[in-house]
Amino acid sequence: MDATEPPISRDVLRQAQLRLRRTVPSGGIGQHLRRKAGQSLEFREFRSYQMGDDIRLVDWRASLRRGLNGGRMVRVFEAEERMTLLIVVDTRPAMRLPEHAPKLLAALWVLRALTEVAAASGDEVVLGTLFSPRDDRPISARGGAAPGLARQFAEDLWAAPALDLADVPAVSPAALVRRLRPASAVVLLSDLLFEDPGGAIARLVRASQESWRQVFVQPLDSLGAELSMARDAGRIRVAATEGRLFDDAPTVVDAPWEAAIRDRVGAHVSGRLYDWAGPGLTVEPPLVWPDSGGLLALRALFATEFPTSGLLRGIAARGGAG
Repeated sequence: MDATEPPISRDVLRQAQLRLRRTVPSGGIGQHLRRKAGQSLEFREFRSYQMGDDIRLVDWRASLRRGLNGGRMVRVFEAEERMTLLIVVDTRPAMRLPEHAPKLLAALWVLRALTEVAAASGDEVVLGTLFSPRDDRPISARGGAAPGLARQFAEDLWAAPALDLADVPAVSPAALVRRLRPASAVVLLSDLLFEDPGGAIARLVRASQESWRQVFVQPLDSLGAELSMARDAGRIRVAATEGRLFDDAPTVVDAPWEAAIRDRVGAHVSGRLYDWAGPGLTVEPPLVWPDSGGLLALRALFATEFPTSGLLRGIAARGGAG
């Protein structure tokens, strides 16, 4: 089995998808097929003729009803546009923590599981990264080709050499923005503990929210598990590296210290989400790491919680009109 293969079968994902489509109202979370002006058999509206319109679309009877000075009227029809699912993975070095159950691995499970769901609907899936040390461009596939693409993408990310925690590449979201489509849904998988001094990530989120797109943020919260490890050690010494708010000094792990860490991390995450607030943004409940049990416990948690998660619900429900 691949390291990044989700601990949940395709059959379970498919059953969850079908169940969610039956229980979610078609107008609730968003239509799978987005209506736009185009050519199909379903009439939408009349509008005035514009230079460049196909003369075959002129409705002469409607034009005559407007009178000699009313101008020509054009029939506008509905077309259907398949959804594009853009999945963005935070690839900072800190996402490989905690070492016994890395957040990056769980993010790649989510990526592959969502790709399976989108592929079953024939959607286009676009996969991209934040903070990649290389000049990576998003890659895409549609329908049955998407799961294989996601597998290779995830395995390549997981096998890439780990960088030092302090070595965080800059963000360049322009390539991701160019892959947005009017019917896009964007999923960001991250612990949200990054800095965004130039506002590049905020601009990506705002661009994703335009044109009635949806943005799903899935926080990955391993803080409790990491504090549990620190509690077991009794005293720790952790450098003030990226993604970590601990002092570079021997620290006694006690309740006030833990409370202070939780407050500072919570404020940091809240600040990120405050910067992104706007129409179309859905912040899912965090995937919270088990305090003990390592990777086996995380796999069991994922298998239990993901099929009923809000994130799967949000993506699967977009198939309600299909």
